[in-house]
Amino acid sequence: MIKKTAQWKSDTHVVLLVFLLWTSRVNGSSWQCSEERLVHSRDFVHSTILAGSYLSYNLSDPILIQHPCGKYFSGGIPPALYLGEKVFISLDRFESSLLPLTISQTLVTPPALVSDATFVRNSRVLLVINGKVYIYFYIWKSWLETEGIDKPVTKITNSDCCYSISDPICNQIDTFVLAYNTGDSANKSNIFYSNDGGYTFSTLYISTHPEDFLIAVYNFVSIAQIGTLYNQSEGITNGSAYFTYTGTSYMNNRTGVFFSLRAYKNENILTITPPGLRGFIMVWTKNDLVFSFNHGLTLEPISVLPTEKYVNHSLPKHEKGICNVAVTSNEVAALTKNHKLFYGTLDILSTKMVLIGERNSTEQMTHCETLMFDATGMLTIFNPVPSNKSGLYNFHKCTINLQNRLMNVRPHLQPCPVETLSGDFHNKMYYIDMKKELHFNITFVPKPGTGAFPYVTVSNPHLLGFRGRLSEDGYTYDGNTKYHLQITAVQQQFSGMAEYGYHDDYYYQRMATLTVDIYNKGIFCIDMHPLTALITLDCPPTKHIRPFKNVTVCSKGHMLESKLQDNFYYLIHRDVYDPAFLGRHDLDQEDLNISYSYKLFGCPILWYYDNPWLPILELWEDDKFVEYVAADFVLFEMNGMHNYDYLLTASEAKCISEPQNWSKTFQMQPFPDPHTSWTRVNYKNCKVPNDEDPLVSSNLKYQVLNLNEENRIIFSQYNGIYIFKVTVVDTIYSYCELSTIISVYVLGALPESQIHPAGMLTGILILILGSILTGYFFPKLLNMREHAKMKSL
Repeated sequence: MIKKTAQWKSDTHVVLLVFLLWTSRVNGSSWQCSEERLVHSRDFVHSTILAGSYLSYNLSDPILIQHPCGKYFSGGIPPALYLGEKVFISLDRFESSLLPLTISQTLVTPPALVSDATFVRNSRVLLVINGKVYIYFYIWKSWLETEGIDKPVTKITNSDCCYSISDPICNQIDTFVLAYNTGDSANKSNIFYSNDGGYTFSTLYISTHPEDFLIAVYNFVSIAQIGTLYNQSEGITNGSAYFTYTGTSYMNNRTGVFFSLRAYKNENILTITPPGLRGFIMVWTKNDLVFSFNHGLTLEPISVLPTEKYVNHSLPKHEKGICNVAVTSNEVAALTKNHKLFYGTLDILSTKMVLIGERNSTEQMTHCETLMFDATGMLTIFNPVPSNKSGLYNFHKCTINLQNRLMNVRPHLQPCPVETLSGDFHNKMYYIDMKKELHFNITFVPKPGTGAFPYVTVSNPHLLGFRGRLSEDGYTYDGNTKYHLQITAVQQQFSGMAEYGYHDDYYYQRMATLTVDIYNKGIFCIDMHPLTALITLDCPPTKHIRPFKNVTVCSKGHMLESKLQDNFYYLIHRDVYDPAFLGRHDLDQEDLNISYSYKLFGCPILWYYDNPWLPILELWEDDKFVEYVAADFVLFEMNGMHNYDYLLTASEAKCISEPQNWSKTFQMQPFPDPHTSWTRVNYKNCKVPNDEDPLVSSNLKYQVLNLNEENRIIFSQYNGIYIFKVTVVDTIYSYCELSTIISVYVLGALPESQIHPAGMLTGILILILGSILTGYFFPKLLNMREHAKMKSL
């Protein structure tokens, strides 16, 4: 791959026609560009000549779809898809000539009209072509038709989790895809979902407003909702669009505020979701551009700051209205049909934009141009240009330095009121385990006299709460006061700050974003982006437990590690195990030959059989010891051994309801499996009142262990190895499914006698009785014999 790239670089001559002139005209362009060029190459890298149907966008104005997670791609350059009269996919921000994208006619009969597309992870793009969904693997340049969609669809969407490419929860977010059709009333709309990144789909059934018209469907990850956007009629409307939600109880079937969304009949209503999972949404037509920072619960129209060149407070409308919108996580640009370019920043107070430039040419363009953010504060307007000598398309680019343009706006914009806003948690993903906290530190330096201060928001306050403390932290080199903001993020359920019932009704595998921004900072703060972290209430992936081993058979010299590693086997007597884990005795079976895995179990713990035993568990995270586990846990012997018992009974353990045990949990399952039968999901603490399961037998053995309690394992008179699977079942200790394996070598038990104690006792008693009788009658017999002898004489 490296050789191919090097060879392409040596063989390809990329011609960059750089004008660097504010008023230059290339290919009819008259934007005041910071840099203007026509990019073309003699060769092409990521295009392939494929026989088939050329793809074409079914709307008149082209759009650009960029993968939002640029940092996960080579060189930080995400793939991009241009949808217009021709469709192009680029892996280098259109810095080389491309061939139009085609699809085999065996999959799609011409014309191949694309109505929507979305990127999934970093390997494929899903396109809706002629009402069906197809996957294009742009690395391998191959197509695949998806399964499960049996009715026409027009739109497709997913949410991108750009905080971690390897995190399993981020993967679940990325691969959840929604496909649906618009243009009909809700009762005729088809909504499908996929959990595997678009390979297979299933029908999604949600409560709808049957007479209204479906505009869009969203996966609102940070509030765990499916959001749907409706319009009440097809014609020009006022105040008739609204969101509905399906999900958790506090949001289920809730309707957001009604807002104005004026759209002509047959006009497409377009939406865009900025990356970051913060709940930002933009919806636009040629008459309206509205913005929501809270998943559509409230929406406000975007207004314009009047300037010398644009004195209006609103964006152009009707035939001069918006034709293209581009966003990043904190910037937005809009282009209108009358060739005016507007720019703004995104935060919860950002509902204003400013005119940044306009086309000076009187030439009438038949379609809108395309917008693309190259970097923070750098926007490119570009169009494909067909080559006269080949089937390749070149790209005319006009790059605008937004910071320079903002400095030339008159009257002057409000200057940025802050010098520094920094925190090392930005764009990172964190986990909060049960009853745990996260601590974030922010450095904040306002400009003197501005009165600027930071504010903190969370995308789902039902799930996540926080406490903040702002304090002075010295001075900068310029003598400005430096502040330190310390934020403690907690789960709302355990925060003690919310009213009863306010917290989320589902306590884990949920997420929210926490953002720190500057209040009313204005459009001019391009480089002062908000600080955002994604926080998930779930088990941290690296959290696990280990057995504490202070004395082992290896450390005491009873066994050598080399012997345990060299195909070591041991026998379990047929009387002490049950392969069904039911504790049955006197089974007709053979001794069990076990191969010991040193790699899994290590050296067994050495334990004397006559001592009660309690496993000690260590909690680890990121290969660092956290604490000794003081939580309820259970165990079973993995080979079915049952010659051990528990020290305490239910009454001795102070149970007030019936305690759980292995027999009881097995009886409740048709196919009992000790690995899954008793976990934190179904655990019930017997020390909590339970009217449905009162304490019946106080002599029942208590089979739950805890570091802070007296219950122990009692071994029988048996020497051998036990392999225990230990599982933490405490429901309020952690969201993790914590389990580990402990091997124990029990010794010290003398061989059991082969003489029956009752028979032995009976024999002794008979012997004693016989001795007494002999001592009593033998002298009498001698006397009688002597008397008879004397008589005969």
